[in-house]
Amino acid sequence: MISNLKVKCLVQEKRSRLLELEFYGYVVYCGKDKKIKTYGDTQNHLFFHRSCSKPLQASLICDYNTKDFFNLTDEEIAVCCASHVGEQVHTELVKSILKKANLSQNDLQCPPIEPLSEAEKNRLSEYSKLHNNCSGKHALMLAICVQNGWDTKTYLEKNHPLQIAIYNKIKQLCEAQYDMPYTPDGCTAPNWATTLEDFAVGFQNLFCDSKYKVIQTSFMKNPYISGGVGRLDTQIMQMNKKLAAKVGAGGLCYVVNTETQEVLGFKITDANMQARSIAVIETLIKIGWLNTNSINKNLLDDSLNNIVKTETGENVGSYFLEGAYENWLSRMF
Repeated sequence: MISNLKVKCLVQEKRSRLLELEFYGYVVYCGKDKKIKTYGDTQNHLFFHRSCSKPLQASLICDYNTKDFFNLTDEEIAVCCASHVGEQVHTELVKSILKKANLSQNDLQCPPIEPLSEAEKNRLSEYSKLHNNCSGKHALMLAICVQNGWDTKTYLEKNHPLQIAIYNKIKQLCEAQYDMPYTPDGCTAPNWATTLEDFAVGFQNLFCDSKYKVIQTSFMKNPYISGGVGRLDTQIMQMNKKLAAKVGAGGLCYVVNTETQEVLGFKITDANMQARSIAVIETLIKIGWLNTNSINKNLLDDSLNNIVKTETGENVGSYFLEGAYENWLSRMF
């Protein structure tokens, strides 16, 4: 049970100088030498990767040379790794991938849902499978099936050749020495679980190995395609082009410093998205991965919503990193 693990307070909120809220979770650090340090003792509990797994899933294209086979652009590969907000720039890229594989949106088996973009949601009267934030991942899965002559009707089945290849790829990248548990993700695609520590190793192996240069380049040079407006991972990559970041449901966010080959993984156990953003951004600022002197102030203000306000806009408090966690970061970095 997660409740039995040694979870730690990461973020606190004070309102009118009175401590009102606390948010708990884990932080995992993987150094260049792959030595792991954690804040909070996970006791090797296994957590599902959720959408954080998308870049690792997409790395199959490096094994099958899928980019050259379909002449995929960097932007198309980026949307395959994305939890996108469903704007036209995203849906057109998904349609382009499907067209190159002689498929259509009808072949996608992710459900039609409203886009994550509020503006796009308000603009449209109905939504399609293309607007699903996982449609790029599904389009790539289908394309790899076409490339290899695999059945496209059953591509989401756990024992389909594609999903077996993805399982083995993630296990290899994460250096997992155990069978990874399975669940259908929100979009119904298979999703796997490892320890938070092994998942950090997976991100380092993916984003710090030249074998996967095509993923690194496509993902990091197209931060808006990789997410979109208001997305934490997009904002991080816009603020420092040497960072690769990916968020996932369940309070997850992993950040790779490709210059120093270090990885930080965050898990907010109640999955509060504001607490996750504050924990990640404040941590990156404190350890120097983000330099406030070189960041556009509007971009930083958008990503770091740490002020408690009344409905009339009066400032009455703030969110901040918990003291013991700040001390751990100071000793670590």
